[in-house]
Amino acid sequence: MVALGAGEGTVTPTLVGRWQTRLALLATIGLLITVIFVLGLRSDVFLRVLVYVAVFGFVWDVIYILIQRFRWDRDWPAAFQVLNGITEGVFLYAVIALGLLPFLPARDVAPGVFLAHYGLVWLAIFLWTQGPMRAFFPFWRFHGGRITPRT
Repeated sequence: MVALGAGEGTVTPTLVGRWQTRLALLATIGLLITVIFVLGLRSDVFLRVLVYVAVFGFVWDVIYILIQRFRWDRDWPAAFQVLNGITEGVFLYAVIALGLLPFLPARDVAPGVFLAHYGLVWLAIFLWTQGPMRAFFPFWRFHGGRITPRT
């Protein structure tokens, strides 16, 4: 059974915590980097890519929580996060390249620019969660990755 918000006082992210963190960081750090790409390329295509990163990310998070159940400490070390970032990026680009996403034609997303955009967004968020976020947001760190307390 997946704990959908359990874990009061837990350091290991819960599903709700992962979703809150993903959404908050994509809407701040991810959006900031994406706006630079939008302005530089004069195209909103990477805003749509960012939305798909979030949408697919919610599904990925369910899978990660299920896999975590099989780890003795229920933890998700940084090395796994790097592997997941690569997997998510390859999957997303493959789906884009195959033309399977509405509102995102494959011809609009060059592989090199996708790699630069996705890579920078992923790296910035990864570095933020590995350091500053843990220091500046202790509630997040010690409450399953939730940004806000339960109401």
